[in-house]
Amino acid sequence: MPEKDLYEHRISALEADVKHLYSKVNGFAVASAEMNTKLDSMLVTLGELKESIKSVSERPTRLWDKLIFAVVTAVGTALGAALCIFLKTGG
Repeated sequence: MPEKDLYEHRISALEADVKHLYSKVNGFAVASAEMNTKLDSMLVTLGELKESIKSVSERPTRLWDKLIFAVVTAVGTALGAALCIFLKTGG
């Protein structure tokens, strides 16, 4: 076998190996890009869930604030009415 044929055979074998490795690397790059897209989507969803949980956890606080405001308003109104009645009757 002449030396030229030996080199051509080795070069063709190396070309096949390089094509195979390139396809593997390309497949890995595509899979990595898909994984990054999915991860970004999961992070967005996680952020939305975090905001939802925050609003749900703040709801009881807002209800207590409304209740306290209503009680203070009612007590203030009652004291104002009692003062008006007291002054009207000649106190």
